[in-house]
Amino acid sequence: MRIKPFREGDTSTSFRNLLEKVTQEIQGLENEYVLKASPVELEQYYLNKVKIEPINLQSADYYIENQKGTKIDVNGDFLRAVSIGERAGVQGTRLDIAIPYEGDSLLWKLRPSTFSYSPYPELEVRDDVIVFAVVFPDDSADTVRLKSEIDNAIGSLSSAVQNILRDVEGHNSTAEQRIRSALQAKRKLADSATEAVMALGIPMKRRDKPETFTIPTKRRPSPVSRPKVPSQSYKPDPALDEAEYQHILNVMRSMSSVIERSPAAFSTLDEEAIRTHFLFQLNGHYEGGATGETFNASGKTDILIRVGDKNVFISECKFWRGPKAFKDAVDQLMGYLSWRDSKCALLIFNKTKNSSDVRKKMHEAMEGQSAHRRTVHHDPDGDSRYIFVKKTDPGKEIIITTQLYDVPTIE
Repeated sequence: MRIKPFREGDTSTSFRNLLEKVTQEIQGLENEYVLKASPVELEQYYLNKVKIEPINLQSADYYIENQKGTKIDVNGDFLRAVSIGERAGVQGTRLDIAIPYEGDSLLWKLRPSTFSYSPYPELEVRDDVIVFAVVFPDDSADTVRLKSEIDNAIGSLSSAVQNILRDVEGHNSTAEQRIRSALQAKRKLADSATEAVMALGIPMKRRDKPETFTIPTKRRPSPVSRPKVPSQSYKPDPALDEAEYQHILNVMRSMSSVIERSPAAFSTLDEEAIRTHFLFQLNGHYEGGATGETFNASGKTDILIRVGDKNVFISECKFWRGPKAFKDAVDQLMGYLSWRDSKCALLIFNKTKNSSDVRKKMHEAMEGQSAHRRTVHHDPDGDSRYIFVKKTDPGKEIIITTQLYDVPTIE
């Protein structure tokens, strides 16, 4: 497209309209869809719709894309003798100057909140490059003047791009909180409405076919579609309270001190024996509710905390044997999880001398999993927390905390 840049509307109005449109789309979502969808996936989907990729103008990499002859109107040139009423032109040269860029091409049209009245060259805007033309008469070519004209044009474009960058950064920061708040408000309303209907006690006739949802129009290629949800009717799942989850993690984390104080006692123990020490600690807090080698869903897990008939916490214990074995442990843990389980932990016992390197490799392996959706927290020297969504169980978020325990070796 060929445009006169930074004139077709302003950033503040355009960004505000975009946010308002997407916020209204969130408010119009079906209640059941919102309740069944993964909050992290849904948030990321709408953030991708409102977040704007700023322009990165690679001004140092400009080049001449095309050179060709052209006729130049010289009627306004007082240095040339042109009779009144006569139309005069001379032979000249046109240079098409191309500058690579990355970012949202629509930004070239918008006027930044801080702008200059300096003239900008007319642009041909493509997906990854902008092109402007410079012309000069062949009979008065001046390299210094021509270079100055090109530099001034690039300088004015670069300055405007920097002003737009500040607007985009402000918008993206605001948009994240707006989308998060809109989704939280929608989920709260959906919860209230669903609870009110369930309280009626009136049976609901099931659909013959699962409900489908139209994919909204997207501003950019990613994501491909809205997050998938299960076809079954929504029912609230039991969940482990966040404070209780943190308490369990703290109980296990306290084992680091026990191991450090008794290196000889732990140096020869295998996974099962070390796990038993963790079970002693947990049973002291949960009245014997922590058991070892308990069957759950599709396999066995190392530590399972059950309250009543509900599995509220699952943990897998493994020695560090490299990234591949760690990835297999993550897959094994995911395989144990049923619909009742959403919070779990992966305990890694490390006998190497470099715990920082092991934590780094653990983090890379977690983020490399196809089910990974968000890294909530990564501590290079401590625990890390991740949110996963299994492809086979859409909409169900699984929180996994990784903990590393250095186990001494006696040489």
